[in-house]
Amino acid sequence: RKLTPQAVVSTQSTGRTAWFFDKKYATSGGSYERFKEAAQKPEVLDELDMDPHTKEYLLKEIKRKLTPQAVKVRADVEVCCYAYEGIDAVKNALRAGLAFSSEEVPLKINLIAPPLYVISVTLLNEEKGVEVVKKSMAAIKESIEAAEGNFEVKLEPKVVSETDDKKLQDEMEQRERAMQEVDGDDDEDEDSEEDDEDEDGEED
Repeated sequence: RKLTPQAVVSTQSTGRTAWFFDKKYATSGGSYERFKEAAQKPEVLDELDMDPHTKEYLLKEIKRKLTPQAVKVRADVEVCCYAYEGIDAVKNALRAGLAFSSEEVPLKINLIAPPLYVISVTLLNEEKGVEVVKKSMAAIKESIEAAEGNFEVKLEPKVVSETDDKKLQDEMEQRERAMQEVDGDDDEDEDSEEDDEDEDGEED
């Protein structure tokens, strides 16, 4: 639900601005639109007849209430290939998905645990975020299936909360710790085998 201009700033500031803009643009929503514009272009308020202190307070409140907030869009997919190309096919498919990433659209693909991957992007525009994630998914699907691999959507693109994001981060950290533990076990096994060989050599 849209915030009304009266809910954005104090009664004192609103009395000098909201009604001014509503009257100027001959619409009850004129002030709301000007407030949104002022959040990005403070000079919009220059035409108001108010002292600098009040204008500064007004702008601070406008930015606090009306500055757009970035949202994170996420999708979960499984990507695997048991055909000849194997892991190379998976890597190529993920590269195809990342081709939609840019400085303005920082798309990311993270591994949770094979074959589960998370595609995500953080943008001000939710619709654009969903759109780019879907394009990435389509590119991955086309690439992996061309290599006789498999693609399955586990979670459709959607806006996720900070709680969801933290849960994802925790899952990734747990996976990393698990991988480190496995690597450590492998090193111990190798050391044990070397010790056994040394003992056999001494007995000879």
